[in-house]
Amino acid sequence: MKKKEIRAAGLLFLTAVIWGFAMAAQRHGGQFLSPFTFNACRFILGGCAMLPLMLGEGKRALKAGKKQPLLSIRELTAGCIAGAALFIASFLQQTGVGDAGAGKSGFLTALYVVLVPVMGVFLKKKTGIFTWLSLILALPALYLLCVKKGERFSLAPADFVVLLGAFFWAGHILITDHFICSVSAAKLCTVQFFSGAVLNLICALLFERDSITLSNLSNALWAVCYCGLLSTGLGYLLQSLGQKDCPPAYAALILSLESVFCVIAGALLLHEQMDARGYIGCGMMLLSVLLAQAGDLFKPKKEEAHV
Repeated sequence: MKKKEIRAAGLLFLTAVIWGFAMAAQRHGGQFLSPFTFNACRFILGGCAMLPLMLGEGKRALKAGKKQPLLSIRELTAGCIAGAALFIASFLQQTGVGDAGAGKSGFLTALYVVLVPVMGVFLKKKTGIFTWLSLILALPALYLLCVKKGERFSLAPADFVVLLGAFFWAGHILITDHFICSVSAAKLCTVQFFSGAVLNLICALLFERDSITLSNLSNALWAVCYCGLLSTGLGYLLQSLGQKDCPPAYAALILSLESVFCVIAGALLLHEQMDARGYIGCGMMLLSVLLAQAGDLFKPKKEEAHV
């Protein structure tokens, strides 16, 4: 393995760690701030973190003699659509993480890796046997995670909300995949963060005004800063840098470790505990996530490089 590939793998691994620990920060912040308020603050910080990259890209284009608007209609449209999906997905996740727990929420959210190719079938995207095998494995994993021993099959309200969020995270991935080849990644990220922030801010002022206090903002400050600057801002930057020198299939495998660090963060920071049944479910869900990417690993090198 070349040095640049090792460096790329390290950046992606660090991204998985940052995103995994973000779930614990979200749960802490949710104790003081309602979902819309927390996410509004988070996306404002994330957008501000990405803004210098977008402006820097525009300056480089001007130096190269390319005259172009700060944002094209397509870039603005793509960012707003992606931001709307991000708004819904993050709201559902933030709403459910408090009762579901950081570890379980991380693994339920990880189901989006399986859902992306499954939903892609309806968009006439080809998928292989590994996708269906991963889905089959994910179902018993969800059962072990969400249904306690001796209980009838049922999903707790918080589990269902987080699980529903996984569908919107999958939708967000597909939306990004649709636009990313024709728009700037920096502009797409910046616009989606700010559009998501605006939607959250409007809902916060409509439905959560009484809970927006300086005291609550102060108590949740570290969680908001972590999720806004590190998870949202730095996380997306590291992901972009890492994927420059890392094949997509291997990048997805490394990033899927996010769910493992969700459990570690929940145990270390929030003193969460799961029984053996829950940990078996976590292991099966992680295996399902990895299996969903396995088909790409067996593609010919030329095809993989073309992705």
